[in-house]
This record gives sequence, C-alpha cells and structure tokens, in this order.
Amino acid sequence: MKDEAQKKTQPGGARAQLVQFERAIRAELGSLDAAVEPLLAAVRSDVNALYPESGGTLLAPKEQESRQEKLLGALNELEDVLEALQLAVRSGRPGPAAVSGGG
Repeated sequence: MKDEAQKKTQPGGARAQLVQFERAIRAELGSLDAAVEPLLAAVRSDVNALYPESGGTLLAPKEQESRQEKLLGALNELEDVLEALQLAVRSGRPGPAAVSGGG
C-alpha cells in the first residue's frame, strides 16, 4: 500500500522529467522563458505522443521513429536557444528579442 502511494508521488518517466525540466528553465530564465515556449510546446507534444498516459495508444513503429527524430531535433534546437538565453541572463543583456524576433 505504501509502495503504491510512493509510486504516485515520486517523479518518474519522460512526462515527469519534462515537467521538472520546464520548472528548471523557468527558475533559471524567469520571464525570458517565453522565448522557449514554442520549442517546449513541440517537445511536450512529441513526449506526449511517444509516452502516452496509462491506457493511451502507442504509436506504430515508423511513427515512433519519426516522432523520436522530431523530438531530437526540437531538443537540439532548444539546447542552442537555452545556451544563448543563459548567457544573456548571466551577462545582464536582454537576449530574447534576438531569439523571438528571429524566428
């Protein structure tokens, strides 16, 4: 019984990791997190498709492969944008105009 309660409250899985990741981004970037929201939305969509909730439908193998490639691309782009924003935050420069205006 106690193990069941712990499973429900302990973070785990891709969805929970994504929630923690988003919290860390918001904590690090503050209001600049709006600059990465479109990329986070894409990552969220792919993670939700690849790792459906309990009872959800799994993707066909080819669709899984396609979504994994799409997710990898979004994560790579997100990494680049986050690095640029973190540098802007640390240096005190207003970085989101270049990121949000460039796209």
